[in-house]
Parts: sequence; C-alpha cells; structure tokens
Amino acid sequence: MKKILALLLLGIMLLTAGAACAQEETGIVVQSSCSIVQSGDYYLVYCFAQVHNNSDQIICLDSGMLALVNGEQLLATADVSQLWPYFIGPGEDGYLFDIVPFEPNEDGVVVPTVTGLSYDIRYLTIDQAHGNIDLAAEAVIEQDEMTGETAVVCRLTNPTDIDAYDPTVTFGLYMENGAMIYADGVTLQNVGIPAGGTVLTRFRLDNAFVNQWKSYNAMPTEARIKAVFRNDAD
Repeated sequence: MKKILALLLLGIMLLTAGAACAQEETGIVVQSSCSIVQSGDYYLVYCFAQVHNNSDQIICLDSGMLALVNGEQLLATADVSQLWPYFIGPGEDGYLFDIVPFEPNEDGVVVPTVTGLSYDIRYLTIDQAHGNIDLAAEAVIEQDEMTGETAVVCRLTNPTDIDAYDPTVTFGLYMENGAMIYADGVTLQNVGIPAGGTVLTRFRLDNAFVNQWKSYNAMPTEARIKAVFRNDAD
C-alpha cells in the first residue's frame, strides 16, 4: 500500500541553472514541486514542473537532468523523460513529470528529505507544419462525498473541421495561491473526436495524494488543462 510521507516544495519558484542561455530563449521552468511516496520498501519522489515556452517557436524536449538536494547535499539526479504535451507552442505552458526512486540501504529504508529541486533542460525547435492542433478544453476538480474519490473531469471539444485522433491531455493542479502541487498527462490511444464533437474524460487521483493534501490543508482548487492532437499525414 502506498503512503505519501511529505508534500514538499509547494510553489517554489525555480529558474534552471546550467543551461541559462538556452532556457531564456526557449523553455523556462516557472515552478516545481515534489511529493515523497512509499511503495513497498522503496520511496518514490514524484517531481512536477510547469514549463513556459519563452520563444517564438514550437519546442519539444531534447534532453535534460533534474537534481534533488537536501540543503547542499546532492541526493540524486535523473534524466528528464516526460514533457506534456510533447510540443509546446510560443507563449504556452506544459508540464514535466518524472519519478525518482530511492532504494533501501544496508541499514534499511531511509526516508529522503528533499529541500530543493532543479532542472537543466535543452529543447529542440519544431517546424510549424508538424506542431500540435489545439482542442478546446475545460477541466474541473470533483470530489464524491460518498466515496471520497477525487477526480479531474475534462471536457474536450474539437473546434476544427478535421477529426482528432489520439488526443493528448495534460493538466496541472494548483492551490488558491497559485502554487502547483501536481501535474499529469496522457495520450488517449484509439480515441477520436469528430470535427465539432465533444468528449468527456475522467482522471481519478490517487487517494494517497488526496489524503496528504488534506492533511496539509493544501487541496488544489484549480485545474489548468491543455489538450491537443497531431494531424500527421502519415
């Protein structure tokens, strides 16, 4: 059974160091957060970041590294592997999502104490012809009072005159003060939205996260959503 031990770095503003010039021209990390989750004998650090495209071009993830620290001590580094959506248009936001595992040591499991999270990321620019096509999207956070289940309910509408296949949906959850505490994304495989059509999709949030937010009085009040599809000729 998973158990969240701590919700850390709520809304900490982080500007990535190490690739500053590239960051200023392309994507910048606006804010990031992480949560520590126990899973069996392991501890998993869920890392989230909001990224803004500061350029006039479409960008995608090329490569990157994240670092977790405790004060001046480096706890771990990991490759940055997931950017949602895959392409981010000029002036738009996306989300990074990665999990860093901590294995048991010789003395047993030691809970990592994370006080800082930083990113060093490089991006590629994408030709406009191969970019995403936006869907109209709305999202609300709903909680079932009977079951206690919390979910993000998304309404996706295709405003174009072509059918949208395999749409990608990503969202960030924010507290009332604007601090991001969670982000997620998924490509809805084998799902199509006809031109002018609308679909509803529901993302259930793990109760471990929800219970931790409640214990910290840090429940999210806003879901910011982005939904896109690609019109690939092949």
